[in-house]
Amino acid sequence: MKKIFLVAITLAFVCVACKDKKEKKEPEPVKKEVTTSAGADTLLQPVQQPKPEPEPEPEPDKYFLIAGSFVNPSNAESFQKQLSEKGFNAQVITRNWGVNSEFYKVSYMGFQDKGEAISKMKEERQQPGKEDVWVLVKK
Repeated sequence: MKKIFLVAITLAFVCVACKDKKEKKEPEPVKKEVTTSAGADTLLQPVQQPKPEPEPEPEPDKYFLIAGSFVNPSNAESFQKQLSEKGFNAQVITRNWGVNSEFYKVSYMGFQDKGEAISKMKEERQQPGKEDVWVLVKK
């Protein structure tokens, strides 16, 4: 009987000891702060994206097809309005110097390239009513 009693006490002791181990909480892992040589402030700042380069503005036209030339500015403006109503990008061009500076020229097409302007002038002259179209070089 003593043996049974001794085994029962040993068994009870072992169970209590195991229960204590289960109830014990495992220690939480230690959290470490990560810093760089630049400091923690740099980790919180957003990265700035470089701004895209603005597209250069296109060069203004230098060569113009002239549909008419007028001494009276109101006649030039009237003709310019007629061309605009037909869908052309018409404008009145004036010069304060040089030959024919007293005339108001009405342009209906502009070009940056001289060859392109001359080619278009030749093409336009083939159409009825546009035989007198000429190229103005604006400096």
